[in-house]
Amino acid sequence: MNLSFLLVQPIGNICKSVSFVPRSLLVLVLLTGLGSLTKVEADGMFVAPKFVWDKHKDINEPTQKAILVYDAGREDLILQVKYEGPVDEFGWLIPVPNLPAVEKGSMECFYELSQFTQRHFEWPYPSGKTQRATLGVNDGERNSEPPVKVIEIKTVGAYEVAVLSTRDSGALAKWLDANQFYFPTNKTEVLDDYVKWHWYFVAVKINLGKSEGFQFITESPRGRESAKVGYSTELKELAAGELHPLQISFASDRCVYPLKISSVNGRPSEVQVYVLSPEPLLETTMFEKKLPIIYSNDVKHAAYTVQWRTQERERRRTISDQLWGSGSWKWARGEEALQKFSETPAVGWGELLPFAKIVSADLPVCSATIPTLLGRSWWLTKQTWTLLPEQMQDLEFQSAGPVFTELLDTEYGYFAAASLAALGKEGLPRIITAMASSNRIVRVQTAEIFVNAQNLYSSHMIEMADNPGLKTAALTWLRDSEPSVRLAGFDELTGFQQGWKGEYGDDLIPLLDGPDLGVRQAAIDLLGSKYEGPLFDKVVPVLLRNTEPNARMTGLMMLYWKADQQSVAMALPLLKDPIDLVQERANAVLCALTGQHFSQDQPEQWEKWWADHQANFVVERHPEELQPPRVREYELRRRNTNALPTR
Repeated sequence: MNLSFLLVQPIGNICKSVSFVPRSLLVLVLLTGLGSLTKVEADGMFVAPKFVWDKHKDINEPTQKAILVYDAGREDLILQVKYEGPVDEFGWLIPVPNLPAVEKGSMECFYELSQFTQRHFEWPYPSGKTQRATLGVNDGERNSEPPVKVIEIKTVGAYEVAVLSTRDSGALAKWLDANQFYFPTNKTEVLDDYVKWHWYFVAVKINLGKSEGFQFITESPRGRESAKVGYSTELKELAAGELHPLQISFASDRCVYPLKISSVNGRPSEVQVYVLSPEPLLETTMFEKKLPIIYSNDVKHAAYTVQWRTQERERRRTISDQLWGSGSWKWARGEEALQKFSETPAVGWGELLPFAKIVSADLPVCSATIPTLLGRSWWLTKQTWTLLPEQMQDLEFQSAGPVFTELLDTEYGYFAAASLAALGKEGLPRIITAMASSNRIVRVQTAEIFVNAQNLYSSHMIEMADNPGLKTAALTWLRDSEPSVRLAGFDELTGFQQGWKGEYGDDLIPLLDGPDLGVRQAAIDLLGSKYEGPLFDKVVPVLLRNTEPNARMTGLMMLYWKADQQSVAMALPLLKDPIDLVQERANAVLCALTGQHFSQDQPEQWEKWWADHQANFVVERHPEELQPPRVREYELRRRNTNALPTR
């Protein structure tokens, strides 16, 4: 099985069965939107429950269902609908952009896709109008045509189907009325656009036994009452959403579905769609409507995060004051960090579009029914949505990658970057390009997917990490002017490139001289020089001359772990550091390495002792001597206290 999927579940209110008025026009719609993934929180390991297929949710519940396969200018729609009402009053009108071929579809495809997507998508893991094609007929031919041309009439399973074309929406409305399709007279403008674009129409009714013509009877003739018994079974299947679907194929320069015509019903409708294509597709209208809602939710979550961090900060301050006295807790950049958190929304579980990369072996039933699927890989998405009539507009599906890329320099850029990451290797080229953008906003927004990879995108980032181009690109990020981009480079190289031997160490050493604590610490971890290593002699001097006291203290700790004569010699000058804490750390390191007990305000005594003993001195670590007085005091109190202050 070739799977590269982001695991999520559909969102939206579940709509109950819709009963249609007598002689109603039932119009199938196709809809896509955003998904929602069940959030799973646990402090330890969780055991996933046994998978149980919920047939009702995907088969019996949606008012309308569709499988949409699009590739190379050809679209296949497998359409299914549920209807409650008199069978002889059922009518279904489906506009399509080119001459269609209509065949009987199989419910088995819906069963298979429902089970596949429920298992994978719902598993709780941590533009302008389409250019319309027209018939190649001349004006003379058009003038000779009837107002509504009936191109084909055929029986397709339980349905009687007529394929129509027209240049007159008024004539089409009259044809529908003559054939007992109810179409509101004040809604004919809905047909105007489809007629103007030269679309075809597929008119569908239940086949009540007539063998000729597109005519419908309202009751069974005498002597044929027994035939009506068979319809009761079909009607039950139709009402349950399990009567066999229609499979309609046609040429189209874009993956489209005419949703606007469904507004004629005047009722809300829940629809469900499966889309299969060689590349990930999304419906931009519904996607753009959902983005502000997602952004608002994520901003609220960021505010909550800041509130929690503020409380945690105060808790630590209380502990510090109790242990070391009032005013001992210091966080110089605390307010700045909290402000950044409040301005940085992050994608939550279940907000990304659900995509899965599949092969025909993953869907054997569908592949047998739809030969296009055989022998290739496809992107699958599943969407469920409920719309009011006024929300129904024609939908056009576009390649997801370019849409996400265009959003990277907007307020939704963090979401777009996460969406590209969720595409795994398919999104990698766009991610690398974005990280090299001259636009700092694009780089910063994209960098977040690497910083947060462990939380949300780890499976996809691990998949991408095998790409040598990403490793090469990550090294260039280490020199970026933006700290978050540099951190992205470190996180990529340290988090997913296990076994890296530090062959690019010379490129990283200059970054140790900067003021950013996160960048500096990540560089130390990446270099593998925290305790020992061939780059030690290059790394430690850079840290010891850094203008940040924390960097110099890190360098002193590395001297302690190396524990040789050079460590003692390099620590001695730090006894004269302008910062008391650095002096204290330097003195502690010297005491631990030498076993001597001079104080930090006796640098001359240390220097004299070292001059007398360095020739023959053998270093041995004395761990207890390493701890500065405040650390020793804290450890002592911790051991003698049953419980420290908590939140």
